[in-house]
Amino acid sequence: MALNTDPVSEDGWLAHIDRQVRQIGFDCFAYSHRRPVPFSQSDHSIIGSYPQMWIAHYNQQCYGESDPSIATARQTGLAVWAEHSDFNDCVIFNEARACGLNIGATFMMRGLDHSTHVLGVARAEEAVCAADHLSLRLKLRCITEWLERQQPPRPACAYAAIDLSRRETEILKWIADGKCSNSIAEIVGLSENTVNFHVKNLQRKFGSGNRISAAAYAAALGLI
Repeated sequence: MALNTDPVSEDGWLAHIDRQVRQIGFDCFAYSHRRPVPFSQSDHSIIGSYPQMWIAHYNQQCYGESDPSIATARQTGLAVWAEHSDFNDCVIFNEARACGLNIGATFMMRGLDHSTHVLGVARAEEAVCAADHLSLRLKLRCITEWLERQQPPRPACAYAAIDLSRRETEILKWIADGKCSNSIAEIVGLSENTVNFHVKNLQRKFGSGNRISAAAYAAALGLI
């Protein structure tokens, strides 16, 4: 695969990826990405060369929140649609087939900044053979990594500058595992008051109202 390494406009990289997708045997593609925080963000909008009527409908209906292929790819990395019988009775896939998106796969990966990147490819006919899964996975990863590099730099994020000490990182991990301050104190050999002192500092650093929120943000950002 010969992916262009020079900076290109969005229209340029959409056309470039469309050519790459056709080279690996698919008619069109759709792509979306989502940053790890804040958790309340709900933008799963897709762009690409899928039929524009379908992209508009998918975005309008916020199907990214309930698309079973995305949920499956989140667990497995690659979801080949025909292999999941539950997709057949799904409203999303019934409507997609009406737009000619009959055969395809959805790939998901975590980016360098812990964003999630989703790439779907589709064609009207010819099933995806099991023997082609590994090759397809590798090719879609290559394309998705290139797409990741085309995204504009994310806005400055206060979380990116958080500097955690070894002890704070250790305590955050135990919080994420569901341990209370008393249990953590026994595990790490500190007093409960000292543990609570670290917890309050962690909440301040993350701007969190409670310890669970601080641990959740730390995990989402790859800090623990």
